[in-house]
Amino acid sequence: MKKRVLLILLCSLLLTGCGTTPEQAEPEPNFIEIPEITEPDTAQTLPLMTEEPPTEETTPPAPEMVYINYQKTVELNSDITIAEFITASNVTIEEKVLDSRVDTSQPGEYTISLQYLYGNEKRSEQLTYQVKDTTPPVILNDGNDAFIKTGETFDLRELIGYGDNYDTSPTLTYDGDVNTEVPGNYMVIAYLTDCFGNQSSCRLNVIVADEKPPSESSKNPIDFEEFVSQYAVNGAEPGIDISKWQGYVDFDAVKKAGCQFVIMRIGSSSGYPVLDEYYQRNIKEAKSAGLKVGVYFYTTDTTETQIHADAEWIAEQLGDTKLDFPIAFDWEDFRNFQKYGINLYDLNMLYQSFAYELHQHGHESMLYSSKYFLLNVWEKPDRYPIWLAHYTPKTDYTGNYYLWQRSDSGRIDGIDGNVDFNILYPQVAENP
Repeated sequence: MKKRVLLILLCSLLLTGCGTTPEQAEPEPNFIEIPEITEPDTAQTLPLMTEEPPTEETTPPAPEMVYINYQKTVELNSDITIAEFITASNVTIEEKVLDSRVDTSQPGEYTISLQYLYGNEKRSEQLTYQVKDTTPPVILNDGNDAFIKTGETFDLRELIGYGDNYDTSPTLTYDGDVNTEVPGNYMVIAYLTDCFGNQSSCRLNVIVADEKPPSESSKNPIDFEEFVSQYAVNGAEPGIDISKWQGYVDFDAVKKAGCQFVIMRIGSSSGYPVLDEYYQRNIKEAKSAGLKVGVYFYTTDTTETQIHADAEWIAEQLGDTKLDFPIAFDWEDFRNFQKYGINLYDLNMLYQSFAYELHQHGHESMLYSSKYFLLNVWEKPDRYPIWLAHYTPKTDYTGNYYLWQRSDSGRIDGIDGNVDFNILYPQVAENP
């Protein structure tokens, strides 16, 4: 830089010396200010980058924690699936695992090894739960027909039926006095206690009389024509059910009266199956008259071996006979339930065995029962086709049902005496 300033100064002096007179004053040197040149600043002179400016680094979210919420306590002898047992989760469980049953057969602590997928990863979890009995035993009738003939011995166990979900012999006690020598109504309070201390109670009106009073249903017979006008509406079909107790039935007259179907007893069993003595005639004549037909089977059997034999026997009797209804399972001796040495869970298993065995032979089944027992005895009855027995002008049963047995005191042409009246709904009915 110093050499460049010096050169410019010398040139200026030479120019001044050419053509100037001594008289002229020597001018001041004319300096040109040259800016200082510095080394290039690469940080400032590099071209701008075309890529997006870098963003701040973010911490990736922590992986979601596996959770499987389930019931820590379940009821003894309750029918519960894994799907019902698990209340919430964020894992994938196979359908066949969800449909499997939780073991509730004995009180105590259990552990389930649950297999599941978390994303694509196979995992398992140990789920520990307690099985407890908090369900009180059930008094199976409320004493409406607790009748003792004058002079007989009072034994409450002979007047009511009772059972428990586990205990096969719950303890029955009562408060009150009944004098069977004096006719009249006597009020007692019955207490039923199971082996875990769960207790239920009810008031019973015990009638002491020379003759048993007639039931309400037998006091009010219903004519079939009136029954049809009231209940065979919106596609519902009227029908009857029969057994040997109806004797000879004129099915042509029944059909002419407006009946569209008949469900008949194929047989009964108390240890071994017996064919209803009118069945073969009934099935032939009912079909010939153009009626839809179905069958029911009355049983008091108490073992799976007996029930399997019953179902096989039914399939043999039917052969290739075509039915229009599922085969009805009729176990209804609840007045004497405590005498059979089983619990309510056992009874439910009997129906499941019946349904399974018939299915193996190509037949479907349905459960026949009254409103009270559907609510207090049968476990999850909505899983099956239900034939509801409820003798009332309008049922208040809130579950689903396939057939409704409206009355046991109907009157129709072609049958002498009373017969059961039924309504078949075009689809499973809910509060019709």
